[in-house]
Formats: sequence, C-alpha cells, structure tokens
Amino acid sequence: MKHRIISAIILVCAFAGCSRFDEMSKNPYALYEAPAESFVHPIMFKTQYNLISIFRNTTVFLSQYAVTTNSESSSRIVGNYNIPEGTSDDIWTAIYLQYGNAMYMYDQAVKENSASMQAVALVLRSFLIMQITDTYGDVPFKEAGLLPLAGTTDKYSTAYDSQKDIYRSIFCMLEDANELFAKSEDLHFSAICDKTFGGDLDKWRRFGNSIYARALMRAGMKTMEESNGVLDLDDPWGSVNVRIKLSEIYDCFVSGSGDYPVMRSRADRPMVPFSIQNETEQTPFYTTTNGIWNSVAVCDVLTRRMLDYTEAVDSDGQKYYKYKAGAYNVLSPSTGHAEDPRFDCWWRKTNGIPNQMLNAAQVKFLDNSEHKSSAGNSLIGRMTYGNDYPSAISQQIFDLKNASSYPLMNYSELYFIFAEAGARGWISSASGLGAYLALLKQGVTESILEWNPYVTAESPQVVDYVNYVTNGEEYSGDTFNSDNALEAILTQKWIASFFIGIESWCDYRRTGYPILRTDGPAAGNNHILPTRLRYPSDEPYRNPEHYQAALDSWLGGTNNIQTDVWWADTKESKAIRLLGRQ
Repeated sequence: MKHRIISAIILVCAFAGCSRFDEMSKNPYALYEAPAESFVHPIMFKTQYNLISIFRNTTVFLSQYAVTTNSESSSRIVGNYNIPEGTSDDIWTAIYLQYGNAMYMYDQAVKENSASMQAVALVLRSFLIMQITDTYGDVPFKEAGLLPLAGTTDKYSTAYDSQKDIYRSIFCMLEDANELFAKSEDLHFSAICDKTFGGDLDKWRRFGNSIYARALMRAGMKTMEESNGVLDLDDPWGSVNVRIKLSEIYDCFVSGSGDYPVMRSRADRPMVPFSIQNETEQTPFYTTTNGIWNSVAVCDVLTRRMLDYTEAVDSDGQKYYKYKAGAYNVLSPSTGHAEDPRFDCWWRKTNGIPNQMLNAAQVKFLDNSEHKSSAGNSLIGRMTYGNDYPSAISQQIFDLKNASSYPLMNYSELYFIFAEAGARGWISSASGLGAYLALLKQGVTESILEWNPYVTAESPQVVDYVNYVTNGEEYSGDTFNSDNALEAILTQKWIASFFIGIESWCDYRRTGYPILRTDGPAAGNNHILPTRLRYPSDEPYRNPEHYQAALDSWLGGTNNIQTDVWWADTKESKAIRLLGRQ
C-alpha cells in the first residue's frame, strides 16, 4: 500500500481551538495522542475539498453535465474517456489519507472509551471507503486500515479486498455506529471541532443512517441478482436483507422515530463550510483563473432536461438545441417546458454544447455566429461565479466557484432512494405508483430548495416544474408511468446529484440511468462510459505483488476502465447502458 496512507495521517491544517492540533502538525510521520474529536473537521473539510474538485474535474464530464472547451493539444478529454493519470490518482491519493485519519481517530476514541467518537469515526470510515471502492473496485482495505496504527512507514504492501467484502464491512460499521450512538449518553461534542454539524451527535447518527440507505441501494441490484437481496455479514450482525433493511429505514424516515433515524430536513444535511477570508478554508477553486473556470461549458444533455429547447441545425450542419427564450408562461403551464429553478444557480447562460465532438467540430460550433450574441459573446453557459447576471428564474447571484458551504450529501437524495426502492417493489409501503410518484415529486422539490433560497415549495415556478417532471417531461418517449418510473426517478436524481462527488456516476453505472449517448464521434474506450478509474500509475512499484494479483483476479490482467465493479455488474444495468451505444 502506498506510503501516503501513513505519511499524511495527520492533516496539516490550521484549526484553532481543538486541543494540540498545532502540535500534531509538526511531524506528519508521528502519531500523537490527540483527542479523537480533533480529527472531525479536518477530515470533513479535506474530504469535501477534494470531492467537489473531483466533481468539477471528472464527474461533471463523465455524467454529461458539462463539456470542456479546452482545446490545447496537451489536454486529455475526460468526457471522451481519455482519462489522465492525475485524474485517476485523485480519489486514491486524497481519500486514503483521510481514511487513515479516520482509522487513527477511531483508535483514539477506543482509548478514550468514547462511544460517541467511535460512532462518528465509523461513519467517516464508511463514507470514505465507499468513495474509494466505488471509484476503483477491489482496493486495499483491511490491511491498509491497520497501517496508520502501526507507527511506522516501512510497510507499503497490502492486499486488495473484494468490493463485495468491503461492502459487508461497510454495513457492519454502520450498524455498529448506529448502536454506539444509541447507547451513548453524549448529546454533543466540541462545536469548534465540528464545523459541519456543530458537534450535534443526533445529526451525525442521522447522517450515518442516510449513508446506510445509500449503501444498501448501491448494493441492492447486485445482491438481488446474486442472493435474493441477502448479504452475509460478520458477527454479531449475521446477514442483511436489503429489502427488509431499506423498509426499516424508510419506516423511520416516514414516522420520524425508530431505530434507524435519518435526515429529516434540509437542516440535517452535512454542509461543509468554506471561507474566502481564511486561506486554509478556501475552496479548491479560489485561485482558479476565470479562463480555466469558464472552460467548463454546460452540456446540452443537461440543458434539454432543465429548460425548453427546439431542435435546430446551424450553418455548419451541426445539430443543436435552440433555447426557446420566454416560451413558457406560468399562466399557461400546460404548454411548453417549465424551467428548472436550479438552472441559474449553476449556469450563467442558457445554451448547451453537444458532447463527444471532434475538436475541429467543437471549434466550429463555438465560432459559429448562431451560438453568439449580436455583440459576439458566446451564448454557451458556464458555471456561475462572482458578479454574474442570471436570468429571471432566481433573480439572484450564486457563486458556485466560492460558495460558503457545499453539501457532502443532500437530504433530497433520500426521497430518490426510497422512490427507486418503491418502484422496484423493495419497500411495500412505497411500492404503489402514487407512493413513489409522491416521493419523486418531493425529492425534486427538496433539491430545488437546497439550491435556490429565493423560492419556496409553493412558488409558481417550483410547482410548475415539479408538475412538468411527471406530466410533461418524457422518458424514453412517454411521460411518467409505471413502465418508465425507474428512468424518471433516476434521471431526476441525476440532476439533483449535481456537485455531489461521484454520486451520479455511481448511479449511472449501477442502473444505466439516465440513458446517456456514449458513442459520439470523439468517444474512446470502445464507446463505453468508464466503469471505474485505473489504479494509480505507481501502484505497480509500491505494491507490485498485490497489485498484479488484483489485476489477475477480476480485471482480466489489465488495469482497464471497462470492467464493471461488483455492484454494477448486473444484467439490468448492462442492458440499459447498452442503449447509449445504439
């Protein structure tokens, strides 16, 4: 295993107020007897710092939210499945460091006999290892988790664990965390050490069980195909039945009580704070130049879902979608496409650009006068930042580049999880069309309110858009019905997962939705949207024996990006993803 799991066990980060944190920063190779709670904010901050960066640099292109307009000859285009080595390394390098910190935090909590801090550490460990295994598949886990406790940097070689076994451990850790929270008499810990939840242990418990719902859904299709939804666990938990456990968590969600409390409102979201005033708390985008920031342009796959367009062909013969400015009238919502109130929170202009274009075709497209204003400015949308001027939907400025906080997980995600489980028949109390339709509508509403603080659930544009999602929007050629419910739910979840790490890419691989075209003129990787990222390029040097064993055991001998990770390797998912290449 790589030395970086050990060498940066302690995050070097100015964090006034938590005991001995400055002392911890002096020697990144040493282990200190620091209080367990001291690790919480550094882990949360650095995890989110890296995940929002990974979203903008990788997920935004893989999930077809955006297209890069960087035409430098040296650039490698993620959206065309040409993945740079640095991009492949990002999650491995960044998140393993935080996993090591969480392991050491747990060990400290055990020494302190603190059930609450053990529980928080288990939630963090579960969340972090999910990010790693969901990106790469089989990865070092059990042995790697022991490295931070060894107090030495002379062992780098660790075995890879199967993703199935890792998920078994994730379920056990989350069960353990929930039980520890329930038994603990603590209600809070230091708010200074937890800038996300203010030391509120009830919110930590709800976050942990919300991650549990995500993990159950992630593994659900595969376990249903393999073993009717049952996955054997370690003692004392025996086994978990995905349908039964999801139903139990859903009952707690509906009732607001029970053994598995989850997030109950937007106020329970893990909102990790950032600040442009403090150099150690700035976003990863703070020093990004406007030119680089603006090289990410909105993809027409997304704009056509969020706004109203008509198909057109420009003078170069390129098909595109022309925005129907002002076509929708809130007084006559049955005609036209209701506009998504989130759009102006993310993008400054309304026109999208096709993805997977050849470079020459993209240059022509951007230079074509039909894609420019009368003043010669591009009409293609770029991400919001600074003093931009949105259209009439929000009437406000949103600085996506340097927001004061970003969600690690959204409350709205729970509605989509339970809606999908209901549509699949896994939760009997949510399995009727009316039940999962209501969950879908509430999920879209909550997502809008998570992003746009200038509207309410009763605002006409919110009501109209939510109604359009089920009464006007088409999924595979038809409006919402029981046959296309899964596509509708997961398409809307894809929109709602904007800026949430790798979540939308995971859902696409797991389910095949939304249906994305993957065979554009410039698409590589045999027209397969990457199913995983490659192991880092120096892993064969750091960990040669176990690295090669991992390649031979499940990857067919090559570090490819076409082999499905365990939970994505289902007949249903493969069949739906194939539609994007037809």
